[in-house]
Amino acid sequence: MVVTMLASCGTAQPAISGTEEYYSTQELKYEDHIYSPTVQTVQLFKKGFELSPPVIELGSTEPLVLRFDDFSPDVEDLSYTLVHCNADWIPSDLNPSQYLGGVPTDFIPQPRQSFNTLKHFLEYEVEFPNDMMKPTVAGNYLVKVFRGSDQEDVVLTRRMLVFENRIQVDARIVPTRNVERRDADQQLELTVRYPGITVPDPFSDVYVAVLQNMRWDDLRTAFRPKFVRDAELVYDQPAAGLFQGGNEWRGVDLKSMRYSTVRMDHVITSPEGLDEAILLPDEKREYRIYLDMPDINGKHLVKNDLVGADPLSADYVYVDLTLPRSEELTGGDVYVYGAVTDFQCLRDFRCTWDAARKAYTLRALVKQGYMDYQYAFLPAGSTVPDLSKLEGSHYQTENDYLVLVYVRDYQLRCDRLLGLRFLNSRKG
Repeated sequence: MVVTMLASCGTAQPAISGTEEYYSTQELKYEDHIYSPTVQTVQLFKKGFELSPPVIELGSTEPLVLRFDDFSPDVEDLSYTLVHCNADWIPSDLNPSQYLGGVPTDFIPQPRQSFNTLKHFLEYEVEFPNDMMKPTVAGNYLVKVFRGSDQEDVVLTRRMLVFENRIQVDARIVPTRNVERRDADQQLELTVRYPGITVPDPFSDVYVAVLQNMRWDDLRTAFRPKFVRDAELVYDQPAAGLFQGGNEWRGVDLKSMRYSTVRMDHVITSPEGLDEAILLPDEKREYRIYLDMPDINGKHLVKNDLVGADPLSADYVYVDLTLPRSEELTGGDVYVYGAVTDFQCLRDFRCTWDAARKAYTLRALVKQGYMDYQYAFLPAGSTVPDLSKLEGSHYQTENDYLVLVYVRDYQLRCDRLLGLRFLNSRKG
């Protein structure tokens, strides 16, 4: 079989969500996006491990779980489908019958109501692949949830990856040759081996993409091999593989409102009748030396300590954050950022400058659990936030990387994900 890759594939467009129009558009976005203002806490993970990324092997019996809450009091009839996309997250030319086994759309089971919570919500959940629908071609998939049978009335979209284990990917993090950036950056090197796969032009037929901590807004592409050896491509310190090390994520334990955890100052009852956690002021870190702190690399674990693993009793709480600074930043806005915001700069998590306190402040509604976060600066007109401006950057920081290798299948006219590699900056 001959498989090749289009040379024109570009970088996926990052999410633009620091505007007031976030929920107002119904234009389909091929990214993680919520189209309904009542939908909250969307999670897509491998069953049994809530912190896992939405990645499965083709033909695997391990399902993914899509779970989300709705503050609307009315139960809705929701459906979902999967859309096959090329490496650049543009829909492929495949018909649903070519990449889906079973039916092209399926209903989401009726929701369950929250219990023992101060904030009422409905929880929707569906597992797939299942007997009704399963992907049959490796690649990028967009999960699309919509109302009834109207695929134009979209509720949410989520990205997932289906791979075949046919390409060997060797990768490691090494010191960069740029001495000026060696204390702040992490350099990725990789070698791709594809025995048994015919690739006429390795420079244009193989497409490599890399994620740091599953941040789609900073997806790296434009990798070109420096050496080609038979069925082996060597990427020697590629420019696209140079990442800021960043800093360890800040974290706060909100799994119980009955006692104050390490970062929590005290708990009050909000005007809305919900619990409100007032956190201690965060430390300024942009100029501090590296401090090793355990984190979960920006993820958000939903849990209420009083009820174990049942997310139906994990309540919604307000959290008050404060970041002291000597002066207000100009030329952009400051956001609280992490999986709790879908790794996007959302308007509900945009910080306000308090001149009297000389600090950025935020009061946000989140679901109970353990929340990792950082302060991100989004320059005016930019779509990719700068995490180092307020958090600093260090080469020692522990980060997770995901290397994705696609090839182009001209018989199917689509990009197939034939190899991937999970990599940790410390553990390899």
